[in-house]
Amino acid sequence: MMREREKKSVTANKQQQKKIKKQKLAEKKRIEALFRSQMHFIIQNIEKTALLSEHVNLLTAEMKPETADQKIQDFEIQINLTEKKQ
Repeated sequence: MMREREKKSVTANKQQQKKIKKQKLAEKKRIEALFRSQMHFIIQNIEKTALLSEHVNLLTAEMKPETADQKIQDFEIQINLTEKKQ
């Protein structure tokens, strides 16, 4: 009788440990997904800042607005191509 209780207790304990392990793994995956999402958002903001900075530099260099716009479009295309390669 005592032996059966011990076996049941050990089995229940193992099942509980497996459940905890699965929960920890799921939590780790959620954290990793959130991290990737945040990194993507940060990179996009950096790219936007670089584009704005480049545009300001072109305009302050007394370049025609149309020429500056074309250069920025070219710059954006470069960024998009770089992203696709990654």
